[in-house]
Amino acid sequence: MFRFWYRFVPENTSMIARGAAELVYKRIEPHLSEYMGKVFEEICRQYLWKLLLSGKSPVEFTSLGRWWGNNPVRKCQAEIDIMGEQDKSTALFAGCKWTNENTDLCILETLIEYSELFPHKNKHLFLFSKSGFTKDCAEKAKQLGNVTLIEYSKMMEEVRT
Repeated sequence: MFRFWYRFVPENTSMIARGAAELVYKRIEPHLSEYMGKVFEEICRQYLWKLLLSGKSPVEFTSLGRWWGNNPVRKCQAEIDIMGEQDKSTALFAGCKWTNENTDLCILETLIEYSELFPHKNKHLFLFSKSGFTKDCAEKAKQLGNVTLIEYSKMMEEVRT
């Protein structure tokens, strides 16, 4: 709530005070997906903590955070939305995609590539998506066996129960 307030309300205070809700929404709406991306990442972190605390996480991480650094293979910057380490041999890597399209195989392949920048022998990947996954992505995840795909609506159903 506070993040939303400080991102959108101060610059629209005068319009809000005059009851111009539709005009304010027209100004805010183009920025909502970008804004929700960071919020979604936090929801995904909370979900992973819930899995851990309920004994259902494949990785018993001690903390979760964002990682960014250099990809020496491609010679460019790389970013992992969420990373958690259990020990020197076990870690989880997660990507969070807040888009209206199904998350495609290329997103999973990028997460796999970035996880390979780390020396952990046991890796578990999570891919969170607002809208679901393409057939190719789901098939690859199933084939690999160490990937969990989580759609936002299903995640919210689990949280409610």
